[in-house]
Amino acid sequence: MKKWWIFLIIIFIAILCRTYLFKIFFTYNVIKERTVSNVGNEKLKERLDNEKDNSIKDIIESSLDETASDLNFTFDHCDNETNKLVESKKANCIGYSAFLASIIKFKLNQNELTDQWKVHHKVGEIYFLNENINKYFDSEFFKDHDFVTVENEEIKEVIAIDATVYDYFKINRIRLK
Repeated sequence: MKKWWIFLIIIFIAILCRTYLFKIFFTYNVIKERTVSNVGNEKLKERLDNEKDNSIKDIIESSLDETASDLNFTFDHCDNETNKLVESKKANCIGYSAFLASIIKFKLNQNELTDQWKVHHKVGEIYFLNENINKYFDSEFFKDHDFVTVENEEIKEVIAIDATVYDYFKINRIRLK
């Protein structure tokens, strides 16, 4: 019985510290960048117009929540354009990142923060304990992974976010290599 309590305590601590543990074990290395598109879907614009976020943290958190609630992950081939994703609701890591980056870009414009903050849709490789894990998968699907960075060039702050990791594990920050 005592072993079960120890096991449960370890699991509980791992859940509470999941973001910290994830950042210790996993890093992302940028290999290229994709273009961030504008939100064109009127329904989505209307929904986003009703939200007012005051800080970059609020913008990122509400954008992650919006992405996680609007999209469902799939390994299938699907559209990666934000305006089509609003209707299809199915996306892979490319679509999740495109959608998230577009929403953050919209909210930065809405809050007049585009002079301070820039959003980027990045493509990279994932490292586990400094070992590239992408090379262990034969599928084209796993050759790289998409994520988003929000950067303040003035103070040199970079916030890296993986929308798919957030959707599944509620981990809202990742670490860059």
